[in-house]
Amino acid sequence: MARSTKVKDRVERAATELFAAGGVDGVSIGDIAGRAGVSQGALYRHYPSKEDLAWALFSTAYLRTGAELEEIRGRERGFRARVGAMATHFCALYDRDPALFRFMLIAQHNLLPRVRPEQRTPVDAVADTVGDAVRAGEIAPVDPLLAAAAILGVILQTAVFRIYGRLAGPLSPRAPSLARAAIAAVEALGQPPL
Repeated sequence: MARSTKVKDRVERAATELFAAGGVDGVSIGDIAGRAGVSQGALYRHYPSKEDLAWALFSTAYLRTGAELEEIRGRERGFRARVGAMATHFCALYDRDPALFRFMLIAQHNLLPRVRPEQRTPVDAVADTVGDAVRAGEIAPVDPLLAAAAILGVILQTAVFRIYGRLAGPLSPRAPSLARAAIAAVEALGQPPL
């Protein structure tokens, strides 16, 4: 059993790195098996197809991140504290595992439509945080999904710059500034048009 678990772990790590770099369509089963140092047969013992492997990796990470953000939403009080804690969480996730972050949140793939409407995602947690703030009178009325796009955009675009070498170093020290920028973007969305 331990050997099987180690093989599965190696396959998942290799697949995450390859999917992050080349997208699901740009990677073959042979690429994954080769990177993991296992036979294709060993890979197929754990996953019936590349698509099943990609979905398992994506859905596990994406829905776990949604649950972690929901926990932050429940624990922190106030919009600024929640956005600050969420920005810190995203930056720490990037610093801990850039390949997983890239695969889950940046790489373009066709997995997102497979998430069922009742499943809580990172976008849901961020949008609901905005909705909470509007209802509490902490911020002016704003479309929660548009505001979530602004918040996530600040963080994700910063990660893209880090991936492509335009920024150096870890993201975690930048989390407070990114949170302030995200909050300012949401507040600007609540302003009347020019």
